[in-house]
Amino acid sequence: PDLVPDPTRTSLGLEYFCFEGDDLWTMDDAALIALGTREIDAIGLVPASKVVDGCVVRMPKAYPVYDDSYQEHLAVIRAWLRRFENLELAGRNGMHKYNNQDHSMMTALLAARNILGQGRFDTWKVNTDAEYHEEATPETGRAVPRRIDAA
Repeated sequence: PDLVPDPTRTSLGLEYFCFEGDDLWTMDDAALIALGTREIDAIGLVPASKVVDGCVVRMPKAYPVYDDSYQEHLAVIRAWLRRFENLELAGRNGMHKYNNQDHSMMTALLAARNILGQGRFDTWKVNTDAEYHEEATPETGRAVPRRIDAA
């Protein structure tokens, strides 16, 4: 309710993949909002006439880029970071892990709950079982994080 106090409206986020400095990245905010409005209208999600406002947030390095040694390097980093009991990692950049934006936000929420003492959640388990990204086999559902016992 704080983000959209009017119950007759909703907030909708669009995400565009681009590189810093490319045409999408450098597009004027108004033009980018107009593009998003045209696209959600074209796919039948929201009529353009119903869009009342928009804003643009550019997030550099929001999409991890992998190489052949990615998993090995990540394993070394994760093992080293486990020494820090008060460190919580979240999101694509914090975990250097591809997640849809909602999964990235879920890791942040669970990390916050860990910090507040509202449970002990393993943020690395968010979206580990539901492989439905671009190159994986589509499945239904999403992996639900489970509480873990404190050691």
